[in-house]
Amino acid sequence: MSSTAISDLRARRFLSLNRLLFALGEWQSRPLISVVIATFNRGQLLTERTVPSILQQTYGRFEIVVVGDGCTDDTGERLHRLHDSRIRWENLPKRGVYPEDPFHRWLVAGTPPANRALDLARGRWIAWCDDDDTWTDNHLIALLDHASQTDAELVYAAAMFQRSAEEWVRVGGVPPIPGHVPHSTVLYRSYLKAFRYDIESWKAGMAGDAHRWQRMLEAGVRFSYLDRVLCHSPLRPGDVLRGQRAAEEARRAWIENRKSNDER
Repeated sequence: MSSTAISDLRARRFLSLNRLLFALGEWQSRPLISVVIATFNRGQLLTERTVPSILQQTYGRFEIVVVGDGCTDDTGERLHRLHDSRIRWENLPKRGVYPEDPFHRWLVAGTPPANRALDLARGRWIAWCDDDDTWTDNHLIALLDHASQTDAELVYAAAMFQRSAEEWVRVGGVPPIPGHVPHSTVLYRSYLKAFRYDIESWKAGMAGDAHRWQRMLEAGVRFSYLDRVLCHSPLRPGDVLRGQRAAEEARRAWIENRKSNDER
């Protein structure tokens, strides 16, 4: 199996086998959920905003797997000071190699720590959370219940996304195409971690998560949408834009800077 994709035939065989194994596995009314987070030098925000919202979940049987993208700040120390045995931390020895173009880099930043977090996940289910997002306290139980009711392999919900200081938008919907699946709302069966994040998805003009969902859909993975807001994505302190708009502005500045340097 390649690190990024599974051939159509192999994918369908893979899904058939793992669906059977999942069904035959030990039934658990409270299965372990692995919450995976990739991060880079956001120790304060991660431990003061994001992780506390996970620790307040009404569903308590989870682990938090945080992997640093070669962090050089005090993320590890801050996580340790939370004194919660459910938190595991690993820092990659060096940061991933990403495209120079800021927009392309935004599409795939965090790919190596994301894939490493999948390797470390021990849960029967896996949930993703961006290192600057927050969850409602019923996030995990609502998604888990929805998965049980629908027999879906991947479930996701709506999120509130702050594009700028003045603008919040509700994102999420069907079908599960790019822009409809907020990354921090997904919950999926653990065998789907075989579908890896692809650091070259930018060449297809897609973010790593959207590219991953597309490959899952093509393989026949069952998706289901819960039309309820379970996540918030506020601006980071000091930022005026977030997401694609911020990446596009960074790209414009980068292009202008290159032009200025060429003219000198």
